Amino acid sequence: MIYEIIATGFYLGRLPAPGTIGTLVGAGVAYLVSFNLWTVVVAGSVLFLVGLIATSEVIRMTGDPDPDQVIIDEVVGFVACFLLVEFTLYTVVVAFILFRVIDIFKPFPVNLLERVPGAFGVMLDDLVAGLMTSFLMFLLLQ
Repeated sequence: MIYEIIATGFYLGRLPAPGTIGTLVGAGVAYLVSFNLWTVVVAGSVLFLVGLIATSEVIRMTGDPDPDQVIIDEVVGFVACFLLVEFTLYTVVVAFILFRVIDIFKPFPVNLLERVPGAFGVMLDDLVAGLMTSFLMFLLLQ
């Protein structure tokens, strides 16, 4: 049960548009942890590991290899958006748009990582989408 609560963001992942909901939850988490590079790295790493365990359990419980209700992957991905840029109102809006576009259209290499089986694939494609978003924002803001 605790795994499902974590993976679904207190069941918010059961609402319509779970990817968008997860990104919004990620914005709140990013706000809380985006003090500096190290807090983003540590928080993102811990969330990734916890998400990996929770997602693995939800996959086992549901039998679905990529359950829609799992949003911890979007949370982790959105936190990663702030690795190279400061969290501001402007950057959170730009990151939200870029991250959602990358997450939906899955350009290379995100499309390859999505195919990795199990919880690792579920988590990894969004992490890389967040890293790509961070890099793009870094380039845009220079």
